[in-house]
Amino acid sequence: MGIPKGFLSYIVLRILDRKPMSGSEIMEEVEEQTGWRPSPGSIYPLLARFRYRGIIEEVESEEAGLRRFILTEKGRELLGEYERRREIFRRKFHSIRRMWLKIYREMDENLYQAHLRLFEALEKIAPLLKKEGVENEAVEVQSILLKAAEEVEKLRSRLEEKEG
Repeated sequence: MGIPKGFLSYIVLRILDRKPMSGSEIMEEVEEQTGWRPSPGSIYPLLARFRYRGIIEEVESEEAGLRRFILTEKGRELLGEYERRREIFRRKFHSIRRMWLKIYREMDENLYQAHLRLFEALEKIAPLLKKEGVENEAVEVQSILLKAAEEVEKLRSRLEEKEG
């Protein structure tokens, strides 16, 4: 799975805006939120760059040897910029998805709405199926989709036979 450029920076900024965390805590939090665990080789160089640029700062930790970080004002400004870009990207993606669906809009409104509902349901369940312990549910979703595709294909064949 490819992670979009800038995603790790963005999510680390979001996490550190809420509370001070160490690199290992950040890795755990990213995994909890996304199902993807960044490597120490990704997190620690990023934290070093952020610290060097004044985006984060180290804060006192009650645990010896544990370094925790939090956003600086400059970091909150950068997070704000990421949030603005994220909203623009979200709107563009939504528009692109709608355009794609409209290509297939020869279908009536009810069929279009059903198609949209299925697409959105898949979009919402996909991140949940990436977590550990849900392998059976992932197989179940795949089975549901394959059965639905098979039924639609059978119906198409019957309609084509009627025409021919």
